[in-house]
Amino acid sequence: MRSGKLRAITASGVLAIAMVATPAWAQDSDAQLWSTTAVSVPIDKPVSLDGELVLRFGDAADGLYESEAGGFVTFAVSDSVKIGFGYTRVTNYAGGHVTRSEDRPRQQIEASLGTLLGGKLSARLRIEERIRSNGSDTGFRLRPRLKWKLPVRRTGSTALVLSHESFVELNDADWGQDAGYRRMRNFVGFDLALAGPVRAELGYLNQYGFRPARRDTMDHVLSISVAAKF
Repeated sequence: MRSGKLRAITASGVLAIAMVATPAWAQDSDAQLWSTTAVSVPIDKPVSLDGELVLRFGDAADGLYESEAGGFVTFAVSDSVKIGFGYTRVTNYAGGHVTRSEDRPRQQIEASLGTLLGGKLSARLRIEERIRSNGSDTGFRLRPRLKWKLPVRRTGSTALVLSHESFVELNDADWGQDAGYRRMRNFVGFDLALAGPVRAELGYLNQYGFRPARRDTMDHVLSISVAAKF
């Protein structure tokens, strides 16, 4: 019974992501690989320091096209709510050379929303200020995300993961940001226990970009994340 329920939920999740990811005929597509390494270290009982390094590779870019390095200071407001303040440095590349950089202060709130169909449901709302080297304006962006994790085993060592994240640009900027709903990311994969405090999350991520007056974009991403929480 449990395996049948899991297969049904998995199939419905994949179908939902496939439906959200259309229309496939109106976009430019790319195959990509994203790797994320993260670590969380407690400073005091309600406070932790979280660091993250993201590397992104694509066929269209013929290799590495973006890196993100930064982190958050996170405060646990309660057992179910956390707030964080942080900064990320984003660097873009072409042919192994830096093309531009972006300073990105960030603020976010995370909340556990209880259980849904036997899985844990959580939400995150992130606000970013984007300052690019090829412009003088500051772009503001809103990133709401929903995430659902269903344990596959009673031990909790493996879990099915579904998530959706939207990107809403709040203003126009001289370096190219256009106000509006501009991107979504849908993910299906698994969360796995590796060793001690280290876990991995791997799976398929579909990123769809909405571009005014141009063809939309769709990235098919193999996403691999490794995180250690102490």
